[in-house]
Amino acid sequence: MFQKLKNNFLGKTVDLYAEEIRIRNYKSLMDFSVVGVVISIAVLLFSLLLKDVVTFKTEFLIMAVYFIAIFFLAGFLQKKRTRHILFAFYGVISPVMVMAILLGTFLDPTQPSITIMIFIGILPLFILDKPWRVCLYITVIAVIYCICNYLAKDFQLFLEDFIDLVAFYFLAAGVNFFILDDRLENVENYVKFREKSETDVLTGIYNRGIGEEKIKQLTEQKVYGAFCILDIDDFKYINDTYGHASGDEVLQEIAKVIRSLFSKDDVFFRMGGDEFVVYSVKCADESVCRQHLGRLYDNIKALQIASVHHTPVSVSIGCCIYNQGSTDYSTLYKCGDKALYQSKHMGKGHYTIRFLETKS
Repeated sequence: MFQKLKNNFLGKTVDLYAEEIRIRNYKSLMDFSVVGVVISIAVLLFSLLLKDVVTFKTEFLIMAVYFIAIFFLAGFLQKKRTRHILFAFYGVISPVMVMAILLGTFLDPTQPSITIMIFIGILPLFILDKPWRVCLYITVIAVIYCICNYLAKDFQLFLEDFIDLVAFYFLAAGVNFFILDDRLENVENYVKFREKSETDVLTGIYNRGIGEEKIKQLTEQKVYGAFCILDIDDFKYINDTYGHASGDEVLQEIAKVIRSLFSKDDVFFRMGGDEFVVYSVKCADESVCRQHLGRLYDNIKALQIASVHHTPVSVSIGCCIYNQGSTDYSTLYKCGDKALYQSKHMGKGHYTIRFLETKS
């Protein structure tokens, strides 16, 4: 039990599923900015409408302007997909914490602090990070507030605030830890389910559905590259002669070769049967494309698969280079399919490269 709590507190899940957590922090920062804009503007309007009852404070206007700025910053960071979203998030909420500390100490030294007590417990809830880092952040803010409170208020009022701070601190740390633990478990379950639904069970690479979707996203963003269709030569003969289990092993070995030669920026998936598709963003140049295809052929030719009695395995490839203009997945596929047909017509173990005629 203690070991489980320790592991959860260290938050190793954050390292394992960093990309998904980064995506969720983009959204969470945007949500934080929207909540801040709505509340700060509402308070600002309330103070203006009821100026006879409520004293207008410049702090209200500053907070409203700050949260509007955060809203645009959140949109910018989400668009740029910055990898340092966590640092940005901590940096964004820190001035809010500082303002709350000042409001509860130097700017109003005669009244008990309320705002900072609430903020210590609520604001870190927007961040999805390792629990120990969130708790450390809460601790640092609490210590800074405690020092400012001691310097700004008389000792009796300081003691009253300190007692409240201790209670709010442990409440904030406990609530943040258990909520973070639940959210991180949710991330883990989601990623595992998504990977299972996106993976071809036999080969372990993407299945057709998610592979096509990712290539469609790249073409919409005009990310140039080479679209290649790989077809295993005489695969029916392998299945009929050595059995389907041996055919499955051939598919698995070719998938391993593809995975080893192409990077995480590329998209590769099993189309179905004995066909694979690769979209390589590094191969928009013909000479680079030929080098990659050459290595692919050599590595597949070098396969030694005992279950097919070391029968040489070869593939035919149709490649379509997309390096200008705009296009869509359907057009890319038709171009690659035509190239594959030409390769098949030339015999086994050939590849053909065509250039896509794009829309202006």
